[in-house]
Amino acid sequence: MSGERRDFIKQILAAGALPGLFASPRAFGALLDPQAAQAINPDFDPAAFDFWSGFTAKNGESAIVGAGQTRSKTPDNTQPVFLHHGNDGFKNAALLAQENLVQDGDVLVSVNTSAVKVGADDQKTFERVQNAQLRVDVTQKTAIIPLIEAMAYTVVGAMRSVQTSLPAAKPATNAKTSAASSAKKTPTTVQNISIASDEAWQKMQSIPLPGGEGRWALNLEAQKKDSVFCKVLQAVVKEGGLFAPMLGLPGIAMSALNSFNNFYGALHAESVQIIKSNPVRIFATQEAIQSTSSTAAQIGAIYLQPGTYVLMSAGQAPTDDQMKNLTLVQDRIVRAEDAKLTGDELDEAAADVDVLKNVTYVTFDVQVKRASLLAADPGKTSG
Repeated sequence: MSGERRDFIKQILAAGALPGLFASPRAFGALLDPQAAQAINPDFDPAAFDFWSGFTAKNGESAIVGAGQTRSKTPDNTQPVFLHHGNDGFKNAALLAQENLVQDGDVLVSVNTSAVKVGADDQKTFERVQNAQLRVDVTQKTAIIPLIEAMAYTVVGAMRSVQTSLPAAKPATNAKTSAASSAKKTPTTVQNISIASDEAWQKMQSIPLPGGEGRWALNLEAQKKDSVFCKVLQAVVKEGGLFAPMLGLPGIAMSALNSFNNFYGALHAESVQIIKSNPVRIFATQEAIQSTSSTAAQIGAIYLQPGTYVLMSAGQAPTDDQMKNLTLVQDRIVRAEDAKLTGDELDEAAADVDVLKNVTYVTFDVQVKRASLLAADPGKTSG
């Protein structure tokens, strides 16, 4: 990739011009041409390009693990598990009660990324490769009005530098405390990623889902080499932390998202996947799921209702029995006896839960409310 082209991409990213460019693929034709991808990116990864270029073409599936609930086929290790935390504790979102959903019609949903906790093994990977990306996608199934496409809402975050992002240890008050602290304490791997000062993470607060159905995906990966895409986007990261917001694409047409996905995949390097999925079907109304004549679990989908969702990979997910003595405090999973902790002590408790030592998870605050949108055309879908 030439220096001039890289500088050009950096400039348009900094100017916030990305959504408009991807809405007109001709403007970026050279970058979006699969045959030119190898020339654009010397570390081009065919598997990553194939995945992202076909990202919206098929549905992903949520995984159900623990307590004998796994479907007939064994889920992939990187397949997402969607847990919902409510009054009854943790429950797989595919097994929630349908009667708790909005009855029918259209809905507005808010899917706000709240916190990330990185497992011990994944932390070592992040420290070694010094490059990770977290991406959230929510898409409509049906357009609000017949003359426009279904829309997508996407946000991408990047890890800047693990070593510099971890908080420094507090000074000890005496030698005894210092010795005990150094023997026990490790840098916390729990962090808020809903940054009020950055608009990119706040674009997911009002997403219309005509007919009460859409799709949701979380992808979290580390790359074995610094990808061209990450190098360019890191130039516009302004916040510190384990993950920092880089790019928001709120309310863009599905065709524009597909163009962006081609670009995103073409500039990828070889990846270590932590959580990987095509968009999973989500049902926010009873009417929407009943129209399929199936349950969410039968079709690899989930139910969407207010509460906190916790996403982790099937290969790392604990069983139901292992989760029964745990609770959620400020979007962190902790032991019940640690529920009154706050601040750094709460983060340390979340990082110290034995059954979650090697589990990486991301939490989302979700709200769902009935809305009156314009009449939708069932034929206009996101494919």
